[in-house]
Amino acid sequence: MNGEEMEIFMQETEEHIESMTKHLLEFERDPKNVEALNEVFRSVHTLKGSSGTIGFMDLQELTHKMEDLLDGIRKGLISPSPNLMDVLFECIDALEERINNLKKGKNKEPTFSHLIKKLEHLMSDNRGASPRKEGQKKKIFYLNKDEIKEIEKEIVSLKDGKKCFIVIVELDKDCFFKAARAYMIIRNLKENGRIIRCFPDVEKIENGEFDDTSFMVLIETEHREEIRRLVEQIPEVDDVKVREIKSPEELARYFSTKPSQLEEKDVKKEVRTRLEVDVHSLQAVKVSMKQLDELMNLVSELVVNKNQLLKISSYHRLDFLDTTLESIDRVTSELQDLVMRIRMVPLEQVFNRFPRLVRDIVRKSGKKVNFIMKGGDVKVNRTVLVDIGEPILHLLRNAVDHGIEPPEVRKKNGKPEEGLIRLIAERKGNKVIITVEDDGAGIDPEKIKKKALEKGIISEAEARAMTTQQLIDLIFLPGFSTSEKVTETSGRGVGMDIVKTRIESLGGTVTLNSTPGKGTKITLALHDAPLKLTVVKAMLINVSGETYAIPLNLIAEVMSIRREEIKKLKGREAINLRGQIIPLFQLRELLNLPRKESDRYTILVIKREPYNFGIIIDSIIDMREIVVRKLEGLVEGIEGLKEATILENGQVILILDPISLLDKTRRKKTSLQPDTCISEPCNLILAK
Repeated sequence: MNGEEMEIFMQETEEHIESMTKHLLEFERDPKNVEALNEVFRSVHTLKGSSGTIGFMDLQELTHKMEDLLDGIRKGLISPSPNLMDVLFECIDALEERINNLKKGKNKEPTFSHLIKKLEHLMSDNRGASPRKEGQKKKIFYLNKDEIKEIEKEIVSLKDGKKCFIVIVELDKDCFFKAARAYMIIRNLKENGRIIRCFPDVEKIENGEFDDTSFMVLIETEHREEIRRLVEQIPEVDDVKVREIKSPEELARYFSTKPSQLEEKDVKKEVRTRLEVDVHSLQAVKVSMKQLDELMNLVSELVVNKNQLLKISSYHRLDFLDTTLESIDRVTSELQDLVMRIRMVPLEQVFNRFPRLVRDIVRKSGKKVNFIMKGGDVKVNRTVLVDIGEPILHLLRNAVDHGIEPPEVRKKNGKPEEGLIRLIAERKGNKVIITVEDDGAGIDPEKIKKKALEKGIISEAEARAMTTQQLIDLIFLPGFSTSEKVTETSGRGVGMDIVKTRIESLGGTVTLNSTPGKGTKITLALHDAPLKLTVVKAMLINVSGETYAIPLNLIAEVMSIRREEIKKLKGREAINLRGQIIPLFQLRELLNLPRKESDRYTILVIKREPYNFGIIIDSIIDMREIVVRKLEGLVEGIEGLKEATILENGQVILILDPISLLDKTRRKKTSLQPDTCISEPCNLILAK
């Protein structure tokens, strides 16, 4: 087995695991959804076959037992209890872990024996029950009128107590040598009677021209039960039916007249047209993300070379060079835009995990929740997709653990016992809006205030001056938690600060609205051009003789102010910008560099919800497209220093994230102390 085969196997297995999880959740919500159950069965069956083909016998054994259990559910022999569903989900988790280990190069076969025992135990209670075959689709064979007349004559001419039986054989769907098994059955039947006709012909079966799972034999004999025994003793026979044909009219139950030649032509034409449509519809191919990343890196190098040429052209005024560069600039931009569109992937690749996760959290909590998810088809950049999973998971956990009340409490408060949680994604212009909303208890601002006072986060005076929304926003501070006890999903003082930090690091915003007793709604707004794109437009700035880059999507505006325009408010510097208070911070101080005083300052207003803030820089150097490189080694993971870029002269420039730099400084100086300059009361004071 080569590397490409392994990669295809793992990719297909991941798709089947995702399909199994999705449809098993649908079936759990609605046990009458037979199609969802069939989809799970098909995925398990396919995975069983591919695992065996590629040599992973452990996977084949586990999926074989899962298939047996699912088949029992399909036939009505096994009831889909909550415990049974838990075991099936546990098996899916084991399959996923096995594939993840294979991706990491760990090929050691795990022990699935405990899961196999659980599956066997679930089936043992139904041992001895006979499968229900009535729902199976009946096979119809087509004969022309002359063939039917010949068979009718054979039936009418039977003498000496001889009877005519039709034998319908169903081979196991996993039978590898179908023609060989069919030939063995026909050979046994010949020993006990005269075969009138076989469908398909005996010659085709003997020549190996048979790859179906069912066939029919019309036989003249006196021994009905002997026929059944002879067929059942052949391996890989799933089912056999023996029916007596007492009159020619009964043939119509199993055979149908062939369509005319004209009809056959129409059928062939229809099939050919359908095939042509299918072929022409194959306009999409799968490409690995690794290859897309390589393509993006090549485009990035092209951007660097383009910038170098633009620099050269600024020194040599040549008309033909300018014309060529204009064309290169246009093609490069279009190519970059095309690659970025290719890198856009649907949110469902992350969203599809959440129904299962919510289901597991709800099972442990003992609550009742209806989880609704929409907008999985909305596309975002792959780099964004990687980072938004954890924040959304935190929000969903909080919605179940903190938001939705126990059934008895909801009933007492006049609510349905089943709570509602919505995860909705939609595109609005160049933004993707993701909301997590529940109809639970909501957030009590008085409880937030009490906890904040206990922790020393705010003073009594500050608490009295804060609005309801400002009190609620305190939950975004690191380590803040109102949970009275530690559980698997809450109470550890982590969660909402992670959500805010992660989303803001992507250049997005987080807003929270809550009404006590009615529920909570959290909105994540993400831009299409986050910090982590390989090529971004950025502003090059000078701070203390060093050059840094800040992505343009983080900058609201650039301004120059005099020193006297800066006001002091509770020890903090701020300016009044068109009626809005903008707190100011020296970028030198955020970078732990000496402060610089001046008569005039250059300020970058940084976007941040709910209020923007400003950073004072030494000067602006340039605005251009830059190629983002990941930081490695000792500087990797330093907060506020996200990535780096290399200019055309070979100079390495750090890319700053002002929001992370500010958060880092605030935590270092005041632990959990909030920035009062960003609060609304401060706006009112300074405005006066």
